[in-house]
Amino acid sequence: MYRIFSWKLAAIFALAGAQTISAQTAASQPMGTHTGMPLPVSRGDSAPVARTTAEAGPGIIPIGSPLYWDPTNAPDTYTANTTFSSTPVMVDNGAVKIWQEQTPTGPNSEWDVFYMETTDGGPLANNVNSLWQILFNYTLSQAADFDQVFQQWWVNGTAVGPLTNGIGSICCAQATNPIVPGWSYYGSGFSGALAAGVQTNWKQIYVTPYTLIENGGIDPSTANGFVFGLHFTLAPNIVAAVSASAFGEFPTFAPGSWIEIYGTNLSGTTQTWGASDFSGVIGPTELGGTASGTSVTVGGQPAYVDFISPLQVNVQVPGNAGTGPQPVVVTVGSNASAPYTATVNETQPGLLAPPNFKINGTQYVVAQFADGTYVLPTGAIPGLTSRPANPGDTIVIYGIGFGTVNPNIPPGQLVEELNTLSDTFTISFGGVQAATVTYDGLSPNYMGLYQFDVQVPQVAAGDTVPLTFTLGDGAGTQTLAIAIGN
Repeated sequence: MYRIFSWKLAAIFALAGAQTISAQTAASQPMGTHTGMPLPVSRGDSAPVARTTAEAGPGIIPIGSPLYWDPTNAPDTYTANTTFSSTPVMVDNGAVKIWQEQTPTGPNSEWDVFYMETTDGGPLANNVNSLWQILFNYTLSQAADFDQVFQQWWVNGTAVGPLTNGIGSICCAQATNPIVPGWSYYGSGFSGALAAGVQTNWKQIYVTPYTLIENGGIDPSTANGFVFGLHFTLAPNIVAAVSASAFGEFPTFAPGSWIEIYGTNLSGTTQTWGASDFSGVIGPTELGGTASGTSVTVGGQPAYVDFISPLQVNVQVPGNAGTGPQPVVVTVGSNASAPYTATVNETQPGLLAPPNFKINGTQYVVAQFADGTYVLPTGAIPGLTSRPANPGDTIVIYGIGFGTVNPNIPPGQLVEELNTLSDTFTISFGGVQAATVTYDGLSPNYMGLYQFDVQVPQVAAGDTVPLTFTLGDGAGTQTLAIAIGN
């Protein structure tokens, strides 16, 4: 089985991946530039308070933003205009103090936790036989998905427990939750999209009569604090999807192509696939964890995910994506982006030619001799061993998007056998077609990478000899060069 990683090729793709994408794509990005795609071709081997983290959060409810508080029977009925702040504020004529905590759970998500407690230690409800309710207004800085919630009662700063699921419509009594210690009513696995701006008349809870909470194991005569938390995740947003930038960066792509998706909130973490993410030879369709991981569909079919980050995701297009305009959707946890429409062609061939192989205005293809020496003018790139290719030399060139092969090897799996392109492939140097192409197919050991072993024809020497290719009836659209000696 072909499982051995080629460090020689790893060096090629490290070089290709270190570059920024073109100005055309960068102009559509939320930041000036992003790193190009590191091509994924081989598998690598006192009172309870919110738990805090040192990482910066997105500030979905902005610190200092307006907060309108409107409780009923808690212990009185009153309203208060304050701000979202960890500094306690006295309300209800000093009978209650309220405050908030914000805890990031990643660059795209956060818990916003709200506390209220009587100042004299008395019960939180004035009349246990009446309606008890918390309404409030808050502000979202950006559109977000509401996807987790908890509610918890205190007695003198300690969470009440154990609880049961017997309080009317309140469910999910649990001994633990992700954000505060102690028993709570906790819910997850849902997603509600909220627009940016003021969220009005948010009914966090109502219990009528308040004695109903006895069914949950809470003594209404002693409970003197209430805590609840809302978890928000910024919705992923796609602004561009292109074929791998080191291979032409086309706005269209093919089944099996590697593509780069750019946008915001595309992941809560940064991760590249590893050996443990594979199932045998099959690549992963999600990275980042089962609860908050990132996955992608193209044409409604799951893509194979190599790399995720908040601003960029790299995937291989599935073989059954369909052609023509197709929706590309990024999902983070249970939160899906709006579809981004991209055109999928049967083939969209591109040869490896990263920006750092553009020298004095000439874009060179990446080609190598068997010993790893690059086919370039001698010394063209500092730190790379290079020389021109002579007629009769065999060199290796790489590509993506060249379509199906025989025998059939579908996208999403490591290549374990030799194969050939279904379509006819030709390659020419200075207008002279190479008569001998000893291999044209998917490269063993890799996923979605095509390899071309080509014998250089008899052609005039030059440092900038044009290199062109055809696939089937179509010509490649990249403008490329190669160095030829004699």
